[in-house]
Amino acid sequence: MRWIRSVGVLPPARSRGPGGFLLRHAFAAFAARGRDTVGLGVDTENTTGAPRLYARHGLTVHYAVDTWETVVN
Repeated sequence: MRWIRSVGVLPPARSRGPGGFLLRHAFAAFAARGRDTVGLGVDTENTTGAPRLYARHGLTVHYAVDTWETVVN
C-alpha cells in the first residue's frame, strides 16, 4: 500500500476540481509503479468537504481512530 500524505486545496478552488485531479494523479502514479492500494488519513469531522471528495473517488473508511487532547498549563 502507498499513502497520500496530504491533499490541500485553497478555499476559492474547492468544488472546482483540483482535489479530484490531485487524487487521480496520485492513483495513476502509484498504479504505474504496480501499486493497487492507496490510503490517506482525514479528520472525519472535516468541514471542508474532504471526506465527500474521497468517497466520490472510490475511497472508503478502512478504520477510524479517535484522538483526544488537552491543554496542559
